[in-house]
Amino acid sequence: MKTWALFIPIAALGLLTMTIPASKTEMHSTVEFRPVTMAELERFHGHVGPNVAMGARMGEHAITVHKIPKYFGLTVVVECPAEPPGSCIIDGLQAATGATMGKKNIRHVQADEFKVTISQNDTDNKVTYTLKSSTKELLKKWTDEGVDVEESGRRIFKMKAEELFDITP
Repeated sequence: MKTWALFIPIAALGLLTMTIPASKTEMHSTVEFRPVTMAELERFHGHVGPNVAMGARMGEHAITVHKIPKYFGLTVVVECPAEPPGSCIIDGLQAATGATMGKKNIRHVQADEFKVTISQNDTDNKVTYTLKSSTKELLKKWTDEGVDVEESGRRIFKMKAEELFDITP
């Protein structure tokens, strides 16, 4: 067999492996960041209740203020109830951060209270969100007043992360 005959398959294999990232942290997205809209959140989740809106607020805050990358190079750990409406926070986080179950960069841990940690892979950059007691009181007040889920979601969506959450870098 001629030496050049071995070179072609080896060169082709080298070109192929150069196009496949070695790990998911090396991937990046060219999609420009823009905040998720109410309509997009509703289309993704089916409606906009308070928990999906809170997830969106957390995710956007992590990306814009703490410079966590969107889609790739991040890990989201969501501690929340296993069932809706509590688990709806996961959908808001997916919509806002681009982290998804399919890419395995978002993980759910069953818990009674909300706690979300969003971190940048390969760095110490991370941020943790928990609900402020004032947010819990506000949600309870709205429920007691008979404010429907959709209206609660719209109200939460209009609020800033700093108003809703205790934020720990």
